[in-house]
Amino acid sequence: MTYLNSRQRNCYKQRVIKDSYSFGASKTSRMYGIHRSTIYEWRKSIEKRKLGPKGRVSWQTPVQLERIVVRLRKQTNYGPKRLRVELEYHNIKLGEKAIRGILERRGLTKKHRRKRKKRHQVFYAPYAGYRLQVDTKAVPDIGRDLRSPLRYQFTAIDIYTKIRFLWIYEELSNYNSIDFLRRALEFYQSIGINVETVQTDNHMTFTNIFVGGNKKEDHQELRIHPLTEFLLDQGIHHLLSRPGTPTDNAFVERSHRTDGEEFYRTVNLSTLNNKELNIRIQKWTYCYNLLRPHSSCDNLPPLKYYLTVGQTGA
Repeated sequence: MTYLNSRQRNCYKQRVIKDSYSFGASKTSRMYGIHRSTIYEWRKSIEKRKLGPKGRVSWQTPVQLERIVVRLRKQTNYGPKRLRVELEYHNIKLGEKAIRGILERRGLTKKHRRKRKKRHQVFYAPYAGYRLQVDTKAVPDIGRDLRSPLRYQFTAIDIYTKIRFLWIYEELSNYNSIDFLRRALEFYQSIGINVETVQTDNHMTFTNIFVGGNKKEDHQELRIHPLTEFLLDQGIHHLLSRPGTPTDNAFVERSHRTDGEEFYRTVNLSTLNNKELNIRIQKWTYCYNLLRPHSSCDNLPPLKYYLTVGQTGA
């Protein structure tokens, strides 16, 4: 086999396969000194495969239903799992596998590069208010570099109920971070959630551990960040994520992606000032908390999930 050309190898394989049907795979493997699994593999490679149907068959999804799935995908940018839930609201039962096949045939799927695996932090949230994740997002104004944006979105999310609170500010500052936390805590207390822990990243808006020490002498103590002081006065623990690990703030980071796909791409930011944008984003928060179904909340809106399940901690 080593010194044969491609034509000779194919003829040799065909002779072995012919003898295997005549004498059996076991006897043929002893005759030629080839393992039986090799003979079975050669059978599969040479045998003609049965072709699928050339036209549409009865068990395929109707064309009209495919158009509904494609239109809903283009409007919402939802995946197969969320599309199945949305179709059920309209009394249309279609499996997740069938929806994925429709999206693949229409070229509406996204191919993501496989990323290097990292050790993820295990999140444990037994009840509402156990941990609140807070982060900022640059508002994607058209024609503006996100490295120097004109305004920022502050976001808070309860990792158990997925209830969120948003607000827009012109800059990142200690005063704005404290003002946002004061508004957020009042919002969560109004719906009966007492926050125990606030988790943030290591940006200087939230902490000075990684930026304040280098500017002081060795004998001088590092001053506590104003946000940490505010949280301690409220009896709330301030938790920091690991440096360079945005997966520790995974819930708030994922919610920012939802903001970009379902809110910012639907509004004309160039015509909205900060006050008008704050009004629009509060309406979006209302829709997110009370109307929009969430897959991790048993396909219920976060606030409805909290009222039905979250209060019992089940």
